Formats: sequence, structure tokens, C-alpha cells
Amino acid sequence: MNKLKALRLKIGKWILDKSSRAANPQSLEHPKSFLFLRQDGKIGDYIVSSFVFREIKKFNPLIKIGVICTKQNAYLFQRNHNIDEIYLVKKRNILDYIKTALFIRKKRYDVVIDPTLVLRNRDLLLLRILNARNYIGYRKADYNIFNINMTKDGHFSEIYKEALAQSNISLSDDSYDIPQDGSTKEEILQFITDNKLNNYITINFYGAGKNRKFNDTHVIDYLAYIRNHRKCQLVLLSTPDTHEHLSRIANQFDDVFVYPNPHTTIYHTIELIRNCALLISVDTSTIHIASGLNKPMICFYSQDKENFTHWHPNSKNACHIIHYHDNVNEISSREIKPEWLDI
Repeated sequence: MNKLKALRLKIGKWILDKSSRAANPQSLEHPKSFLFLRQDGKIGDYIVSSFVFREIKKFNPLIKIGVICTKQNAYLFQRNHNIDEIYLVKKRNILDYIKTALFIRKKRYDVVIDPTLVLRNRDLLLLRILNARNYIGYRKADYNIFNINMTKDGHFSEIYKEALAQSNISLSDDSYDIPQDGSTKEEILQFITDNKLNNYITINFYGAGKNRKFNDTHVIDYLAYIRNHRKCQLVLLSTPDTHEHLSRIANQFDDVFVYPNPHTTIYHTIELIRNCALLISVDTSTIHIASGLNKPMICFYSQDKENFTHWHPNSKNACHIIHYHDNVNEISSREIKPEWLDI
């Protein structure tokens, strides 16, 4: 974090960080409403926290659940029947944050849960305006607005479980809820049938950020190495931005496929992983999806220990981890042991 940003956060905290005037710790004994801040827009975060909504409703179906999110990730929450209210905010638009917060304020939520590590000023302003009865945060001991501070160092699914425990909500199942779209499911099954795909491996060569994207030389080398050690079909996971490029690479090989529709969504990715035998990925969102679907994996992570603690594969199936220092292109395909491909 640069010095200017740190200074802005410090000033914002000094101005905005006040205890809620509606504070009522007793409402944690039998909370009637929860509000989750999810305007970060990350798919993997949604997957990791997906069990929380289900378990709250299982504990008490009358508890109201609200989510603050952006238009970009609202589609995930809109398909979750356990969520009662969805409030949209425009990312990085402080006036829209204020408008939305003033509207939600009238609902008087019992519990607001925000486990993010870095609290931006616009997020702190939103929290302040909400005027909820209780605020549960993660590593926020130096913030006045959070009356419950979680310090447990572990996977983010464990942090969400701790937030429920602090709210006197017991849970019986922490498995992820993986969303599904019926028409997309049929499309992918037809793609599998048309290409006679069986026990195929899905590969995601592109994560978020330049250091988590394989270059073309490495993509081709990995495909050749895997095909040389296991004669199986490979399906490359694409997005609208990478579809054309990956299709050109796939055409250089026999039995390497890219789903032909360039306008794919996360639901296409989910169904391709659901039907695969193994996932190889540098992207944490697909790793969390595969964890929820109990798929064996080969995963690439940086050597950032804190990040790995929070976002490692939370899976009971076989999972092989390869760590890189600064860039995933440091890793040779030979670091994938041939026996890892025997599935």
C-alpha cells in the first residue's frame, strides 16, 4: 500500500470511524436480520461464503438476509433463494454508496458482516450510514464501528463460520453451494456429447493479474507435456476476452478443446468443471468451484503465505499445489508429476 493511500485511509478512519448509535449487542442473542457486504465482485469470494446463507436459513427460515453487491456480480446472488434482499451499489461511486446506505438504513439490520482485510473510506462511510445494531469485522480491533472483531487466522470459510458463531447461529454443513443454470447445463452436456469427451481435464491458464497468466510459450508447453503423459482430452476454460486466442492455440493440437461459444459465463465454466475428471488452474475462483464439486486438482499459488492461508483449496479430494515466487511463468510443466495426471 503506497503512502498516499495509507494517509487517505488514516484520515478517513479518523473522520468516519464511530460506534453505531443503534448499537445493541443483545440483538446478537437472537438476530432477526443479517446484511453482508459483497461489493468486491469476486466470484471466488461468493463460492467460499455460499454455505453461510443456506445455514442461516436452515437455522431459522424467518431470519432476513440482505446482500450489498454490484451489478457485475449480482447475478450470483439473484439465483440464491436463501437471500431475501439484494442492494446494488456502483463500484467506486461514493454518492451511490450514500444513496444506497440511506435506503438500507431504514431496514435496521441486526448484524452487518464485513470480513474484508482493507476497509476503504467509501466502505467505512457506507457502514457508518447503515447504523446497524452490530458490526462483525475481521482484524478490525482498532476500529470503533466494529463491536465484534474476529482474529482467527485461517481459511475465509472458517472466518465466515466464526461470524455465524458470534451471532449464535449453529451450522451443520459448510459445503459450498455451487450455482447452476439449467439451459447452460444442457449446452455443456451437448458439447460433451458432440465431442465424445470422457474423463477430460479442464485447464485454466489465466488468473487475475499479470503474474497469474501463463504466456503462450508456457501454454503450448504445458499442453504438449500433459498430452505426452496422459492420452486424454483437454478442455481449456475461456472467457469472452480469451476465447479467440485460446481457440487458435487449441487448434494446434488433437483432442484439445475450447467451448465454441465465445459468450461464455461463469455457469459454462461451472458445468465444464462439474463434468471433468481433473482441474488444473492458476485461478482461485475455478479452484473454489472445483473444491465445492469435490474434484481433484493441480493448483498454482504464489508464495504469499497469508493469501494461501485464506484462499487455499478447501477440498477433501486430492490436491497438488505448485508455488511460484513472482510469476507463474517461472514454473516448468515438468513440475507436474506424471502420476498426478493418473485419474
